This record gives sequence, C-alpha cells and structure tokens, in this order.
Amino acid sequence: MVMLTALQADQIVDICIVGTGPVGLALALEAEARGLQVLMLESGGAEHNPATQEWSRAAVLDEKAHSPMELASNRALGGSSWLWGGRCVPFEAIDFEARNYVPHSGWPFALEDIAPWYAKAADYLDCGKAEFRKQPERWPDMDDIELSQLERWARQPKLVSRLGPRVMASPNIHVLFDATVTGLRLDDREQQISALQVHHKMMPIDVRARRYVLAGGGLETTRLLLATQQRHPSLFGGIGGPLGRYYMGHIFGSIASIALNQPDDFSDLDFSEDETGTYVRRRFTLSEEAQRRHHLLNTSFFADNPPFYDERHRNPTLSMVFLGLSIPAVGRRMISEAIRLRHVGPPPYRYGAHVLNILRRPWQAATDIITILRLRYLSPVRKPGFVLRNQGGTYALNYHAEQIPNPESRVVLNQERDAHGMPRLTIDFRYLHDDAESVLKAHAILDARLRASNKGRVDYHRPESLRIGHVMEQATDGFHQVGTTRMHDDPQMGVVDRDCRVHGMANLYVASSSVFPTTGEANPTFLAVALAARLASHLADELAATSKDSLAGQAVPPLLPSSRPFTTSPTGSTRMQSIRIPGTTIDVTRLSFGTASLHHLFKSQQRQALLTTALDAGFTHFDTSPYYGFGLAEKSLGELPSTELQRITIASKVGLYGPNGAGASVPEILLRKIAGKGLPALNQPVVDWSLAHAQKSLEDSLRRLRRGWLDILFLHEPVPALIQTDEWQRWLESLVQSGKIRQFGIAGEAPLIAAMLEASPTLTNIVQVRDSLAKHQADVLLQHQRALQFTYGYMAGGTPQGTDGAAVLREALQRNATGSILVSTRRVDRVAALARAAQ
Repeated sequence: MVMLTALQADQIVDICIVGTGPVGLALALEAEARGLQVLMLESGGAEHNPATQEWSRAAVLDEKAHSPMELASNRALGGSSWLWGGRCVPFEAIDFEARNYVPHSGWPFALEDIAPWYAKAADYLDCGKAEFRKQPERWPDMDDIELSQLERWARQPKLVSRLGPRVMASPNIHVLFDATVTGLRLDDREQQISALQVHHKMMPIDVRARRYVLAGGGLETTRLLLATQQRHPSLFGGIGGPLGRYYMGHIFGSIASIALNQPDDFSDLDFSEDETGTYVRRRFTLSEEAQRRHHLLNTSFFADNPPFYDERHRNPTLSMVFLGLSIPAVGRRMISEAIRLRHVGPPPYRYGAHVLNILRRPWQAATDIITILRLRYLSPVRKPGFVLRNQGGTYALNYHAEQIPNPESRVVLNQERDAHGMPRLTIDFRYLHDDAESVLKAHAILDARLRASNKGRVDYHRPESLRIGHVMEQATDGFHQVGTTRMHDDPQMGVVDRDCRVHGMANLYVASSSVFPTTGEANPTFLAVALAARLASHLADELAATSKDSLAGQAVPPLLPSSRPFTTSPTGSTRMQSIRIPGTTIDVTRLSFGTASLHHLFKSQQRQALLTTALDAGFTHFDTSPYYGFGLAEKSLGELPSTELQRITIASKVGLYGPNGAGASVPEILLRKIAGKGLPALNQPVVDWSLAHAQKSLEDSLRRLRRGWLDILFLHEPVPALIQTDEWQRWLESLVQSGKIRQFGIAGEAPLIAAMLEASPTLTNIVQVRDSLAKHQADVLLQHQRALQFTYGYMAGGTPQGTDGAAVLREALQRNATGSILVSTRRVDRVAALARAAQ
C-alpha cells in the first residue's frame, strides 16, 4: 500500500474504494490480485481516533433500540473491525429464499451463487477454513433443532494487524487518509459518476476512477446516497423509494436459562480450538424445515454465563469482570461496545454486592482473571469469550435472531450538518411484535426437543404473559447495519442489483451489509466480505471487457492544486537501494530497521505486523539486542517465517543485558517499568564484559532468532577499561571461523566509540554510532579516516513541528552516503513512508 499525502494530477485508477474497513480491505486485496489499480479513501487515519467519531453522530428516535452512531461506526484503517467481536457465520440456503411468511424477503440469487466466495472470506477474516458444520459427539439428532452448525472466530478481530501488512505490501493499492467523501459528481445524463467530491484535510478535491465502490459502512454509505438524492430526486428509486428504508439488524438477548441433565454435555457447547488453530462454537439452530413449518424467523441459541451485572450469581470472577466492564475506558478495550453494554446491563449498579462476591473468594477470581487475560489478550489467537462451568449444568441461554424487513424502519436526513457540511441522519429503527413472537416460538421448540431427548430444559426468567415484553426490553442494535441500500432486480424495490451495482448508475457500486435484503440469524461481516470478493471478480471481468481507450479523450482536471506534491515514487515501488558496508562483504539497504522499541507493542500480532510491513517495504537489515525488551525483540524477529529469516541480515549485540532475572514477556516488562519507578534496580541494565557471559548471550540470541549465525555481532556500548582486547579478538575471530558470525564491531554513543577507536582498533571492523544533523557526532570516524557505516539517531524524539521528516531523513542519507541509517518506529503506517524517503 502506498500512503499518499496528495494525488497525482493526471491519474485515473481502476477502482476507488470509499472506506478501509473489513469489506473495503478485502475488496482492495482481491481487486489487486486480479491486476487492478486501487485507490482507497479513508475518512479517518491509520489508527483509531475518538475525535473523528463525532462526524458520525446522528439523531436516534428510540435510544433504547439503537446504539449511538459514535459507538456503532469507526473512521480509521480497519473500520468496524475495531468494534467487531470476530464472529464469522455464513448465511444458509433459506436465508436467500423468498419466504411467504416473511414480508419483503428473497434475494436475487441463491446460496450457490455466493458459497464459492466463502473460502475467500474465511481467509481475509482469518477464521480458519470455510467449514461450518460438524456433528457433536454427545448429542442425538433432535427434530427441528440442529447442533451441527459452527460459528468460527477470527484469530484477531482488529484486522489491521493482518490485512494491513498485506495491503501495505502492494504497490498497486494506494490510500489517502483524512479524505471524507461529501458528494457524487454526476455526468449530464445522471447515469454515471464523473468524480467523487472529497474533503481532504478539509480542502475540496475531486477524485476520478473507472469504477467507484462505496464501502464506508451501512449507514454512512446510505447517508451519502441520500444527500445525493436531495440534489437529484429521481435517483435510487426516487424520494420515498427503497433508499434508507428496511433498516434491520438482529434481535438478541436472554430470557431464559438452559439446564443440562448431564453437566458434561456442556463441552459440546463451549468454545474450542479446531485443527486450524481457530476457535469455534456450536449453536442450537432451527432446521430449515422447522422454520418453514412453524413460520419462524431464523434463530440461533448459545449457552453463556449468567448476566455479569446480576450480583446474585455470587461468582467472584463474574463480579470482577463486571466491575472492569462498568468503567467505559476499561471495558471498551476489553470487548466491543455492544457486548459491553449488554453485560453491564441497566442501572442502578450494585457495586457493593459485587465487591462482596469478590471478597468471599478472591483467589478464585485472581486465578480465573489471569487465565482470561492470557487467552484473550496475550495469546496470538484471541479466545472470543469464556464461560465458567458449573456442576449444576445451568447456563444463560442467549438467542440471536432475524428481523422482518420493515419499510417503516428507516433513516432520513435532518437539517443539522457535520464538520464537512454533510447533513446528519435521523434514525427511526424499529422492532416488530412479530420479531419477538418468533423468538418465543423458537424457545418453545428448543425446550420441547431438549426434554424429548432427555438432554435438558429451558427455564424462563419470567412468566409467559411477560415474556414478549422481556424480549422487547432487550431489543437493541445499530452495529449490524442491514437493508438500507437493499438488493433487488427491480429498481423500485431495491437500490442495487444482484452485482451490487447501483440501479441507474453505470460505474457506482455498494459493498456493505446494507445491500442485504434480509438479515438471517448470522452476523453480517462474513457474508459482506464474501460479497466483496465476488464484486472484485465482477469488476475485474467488467473492466477487462471495457476498453481503456474510452477514457482517452476525456479532459482530466487536476485532483489537487499543482503546488501539492505527489508523494509516491513514479512507479509506486517501495524498493530501496542496497549498499555494501565499507570494509566488509555485507550488503544492506540504505535504511536498516531497529527493534529497540519493539517491546512497546504489547501484542505479538502487532509486533509481527510491524516487522512484516518492514520486510514488504524493502528493509533487508534488522538491528537488535538481548537488551531490547530483555530478549523480546530477538524473539519477535525469530517468529518471522524461516524463509524471511534466511534472506535478511541481522545484527545483535553482547556486553549490555537486561536486569538480572528479567524475562522476555510483556507482563514482566510492564511490571518492571511500573515498579522500577520506586525501585530503579528492577530496570537497571547489567554491564558484563566477561567472555563467558558473552558466549552464553550469543547462544541465547541465536536460539531466540532461530538462526545458526549472526551477520554482525556488536559490542554494545563498549567500555575500553573493562575489555581485554586480545581475548575478545581471539574469541570474535574464532566465531567468524566457525561460521557463528560473519563480522564484528562496536555500537554505541560517540564518546565510547572514540575511546574504542583509540584503545582497541582491531575490534572496530564495523562501527554503529549515534549521529545527528546538528552535532555530527559520527565525525569521530572521519577523524580516524574511517567511512561512515551504520549511523542512527537523526530523528530521535521525532521532528520539530513544521519540519519535514522525510527531508531530514534525505539529508541524513546524504551525510552518510557510504553506509546505512538505522531507523525505528512502532507505527505500521510510518514504515512505508520511511522506505520511500530512501528511494
């Protein structure tokens, strides 16, 4: 991915995608794989920023039924995956059917038309394989009820860490951040889009492409089309037509418990890892025959913990989790906001009772919480949830059910405008009595089949006369934005056709769950991504059949004032120049990647995403040390694929080590960082220039790096008075002869480097020294008639406001014209920018 700060004046890409959420990212990757040039527009930035959420604020008529839009949408690279729980469930055949008992149901295609794209969706969402059926071991067949359907879970729901590097590796995918689409510019006949009107950093520009795809989320896409319809009333089925109507999500909650006759049967209902290393869970679902026979909406059930907020469960762990979730700043980092609100429940909150629950058995709570944190936040595969088992075999019974498409459930524009001048939405989101009635009937069927099979029963929380009200009390959504640009062959009944093309528009498409005519019982993300992959195939075929010459005669106005630079290279390539380090046989790129700050990324997948992005950007040399993260930096490098480890060069160090007893784990690093403020010894590095310690350190480094050799071994911040030059030279030369290292040298601050050049020049074959454009510390090498080899520190502490960081780096490259400059960042989006500065 080439990140832009401006657009080239004469460029027309194949596809412009509005939005970089799961659907947009999958669409971009699939289109790129088919040879298309892609431009992505993102209203936010590379990282989540709460300040941009205000732009999505809407007026919600029934606040109990619909979440605030500031919480139900996200403007950043990765989009709604920042809010997503990771559940992946496919639509079944019946979900595409026109059912006579479900008004306005029916898709213009069938399951077999989309099922071939399920494998692509599973790959992009990283949920293992596209297999969603497996018979349980302990359960018999039950008429009307199935327990073979699996829900799969993404290994990590925030897709930036996985899809981000894949997108960034492509020179054919460009992204422009802080680019909010405010309008669609139509041709004279109102039959195709001639350009998108965009606010880029609050400056109006036009963006042109051969095809445009709106993938900015269900309601934000609908808002843009409604604003266009205000100016062109005949479009999209006309005023009062389907656009903005049929707004659906799901109806879900818990009105009962499931009591199992055999508590061990819960093992078939709990989360488990399958052979692909991803978590799966079985749900009770209604068979298609039962749905048709009883005229029921598609519904699923799963077992869960009792409500966290109900202190009567007397479970210390649940109470501790409740207390954490009840603090929004904490809870929103733990789970998605929709799930957090459901677990927190309505006020008043009985905090005192929850504290008493914890005090009764604090050690149980502590043990459970440590396990939860390890599996949910510190594991490379995120466990999606946890259910505390009990010997009574009684659990909350949660339901997740389809809604009836209702044209009166809708969104419209109001008079208020956001910071970009766009009219805001008014949301009139409605549940029907029939939605809740279907939920109750489904419960009754499940209860009857559990009893008939002698497996258990359903215990309701309220008497029969109050159950409809209990369902409606919990009915709320806003995160599953379905139906407002629905798909239909008839332009008067739908906004897009079966290929997701907007009716009446030759080159405009919608990629979103908003095109779904019905919701099924499944979360929408999996199907939306499958539709995106299908759309990419359609666009590639369509563009291949359309002559590019048809655009040759069009005059293309500048996309930005000519004074604004185009920041990519002419080819879009991120390949860096290589150079041979003077006095050696080692070839490295002009920029080397430093790992000193890698341990500040707490999650393994974040560290791997950063390193993978550096590889994709063209970095071939990586600098590390056993001191960095007390070995965590080396360990993270060693987790790269073995093929990558073989083709890069790696430098590590000896002489400076982590505190005695320190381990390479994030919890320990954090603990030492916090406790070290009061006890500095906890963070005090160990300086040891004994050969025995150096030998062991080298062996440990090679083990962590999963390599048999180092390309360079540096003496880290060497102190001449502590180093026996002859002994060290013999040892280092023996390592070269044995193939354990290729070269050796010294690394550190200029005063120590200067002292070593005087006292032990034979140990200084390669020198890595701090330097700056202001102080020129590396001149200590020039004073010894030595060329600059590795230098670092030019952008330490960032660059002053108003300073062009790329210009600083280019000037540094001119200063060190003979060697390589060490750079470091914790931000994935900065890696490509650094690499481009070295082109």
